[in-house]
Amino acid sequence: MSELGRSGRSGRSGRSGRSGRSGRSGRSDDTSLADHAGSESSPLLNQALTTTHDGIAGYWEGKEDKTSIPKTRFGVGDSELLYLRYSTRGLMLDHELFSGIEVKAHHASGSSEGVASVWQRDTTAKQLFKVKQPTRAVFNQQLKFMRSYADLRDDRIPEISAQIDDLLSFFGATSLIDDQRRLRTMELLEAVVRLCIFVEMKVKHICREVRPVDFTTQVQPIIQTPDHSTFPSGHATEAFAIATVLHRLKTDMGPKDGVVGEAQVFRLANRIAVNRTVAGVHFPVDSAAGAILGCVIGEYVFWLGTGAAAPTALPDFDTTDAKNAPAGKPNVFLGSMDFSLLWLAKVLGEDRVKPSASPTPPTIVSAFWGLAKSEWPKRTYP
Repeated sequence: MSELGRSGRSGRSGRSGRSGRSGRSGRSDDTSLADHAGSESSPLLNQALTTTHDGIAGYWEGKEDKTSIPKTRFGVGDSELLYLRYSTRGLMLDHELFSGIEVKAHHASGSSEGVASVWQRDTTAKQLFKVKQPTRAVFNQQLKFMRSYADLRDDRIPEISAQIDDLLSFFGATSLIDDQRRLRTMELLEAVVRLCIFVEMKVKHICREVRPVDFTTQVQPIIQTPDHSTFPSGHATEAFAIATVLHRLKTDMGPKDGVVGEAQVFRLANRIAVNRTVAGVHFPVDSAAGAILGCVIGEYVFWLGTGAAAPTALPDFDTTDAKNAPAGKPNVFLGSMDFSLLWLAKVLGEDRVKPSASPTPPTIVSAFWGLAKSEWPKRTYP
């Protein structure tokens, strides 16, 4: 079966509903694993193939047919993955992405609030991001935003419902991502979302706080409240990681450029994050921390994929009351604040625009980055 376009499937499209789905559930499965060239496996088909073999194969002595042996053995080098099925390629991407990043837990001196840090796991052991669990007073201050955003529920219900487990359909609508023209981009982005889940769930566990509905029954969310921590927002993390990687693929520019310029993918990421507040399951401060974490993860993938300078570590994410806000610390998210792209633009560090030469030897991620990058028109600069 052809990997490029996967033709020969008796006209069936969409890979049994996979097309356009986000990787939020962590899936790297392939619904076609049991398929034959043109139809799904079944006892009837298996029996028919058996009788067909008996009718046409003739006598076989158990010797090899040298005309059938491939000239090359599944590609050359560790970075060659195109001989593998979609699902197996995803597992290989996951291994390389997951093994290079680590989340550590520690607590601020004299404080019970959880503190999580994200590290680049290599010879430099560089800290990329550090986030501190907000105090209960900060979340109480945020309840007024829950009340205001609830007025948008009637307008946002279709978006909120679809985005529970599908983010890529929304990004695909802005950038035409599909399994034909941009299959490698779709695979890479699904792996990015799985990486986000791998990181965000540990950060949530360290910085855990109850959900808005636990503060007051009047929040009354319109979707099921998840079992895990409200802080930080996983949807914000995933949306901003996708936006960062897409913006890099399309423009070579980083999240600072995209957020300041209000690129469509970052406006979409912001809307996805806000929708979780509208739904009643997240505070704006959850989205603020998740947005930065998503940009960090996106830049980490860019670094692995291009050999660019290692991602710039962002200042610690912290929350405080306005009267106690440290001077010159723009990343402080006050309890009285709402989350916005304007705030995020002030927080993000300057982009490292130009990647160095690709890693040598090529890695699985760098090979996939190159394939995904080739699916986008080259940008011309003045």
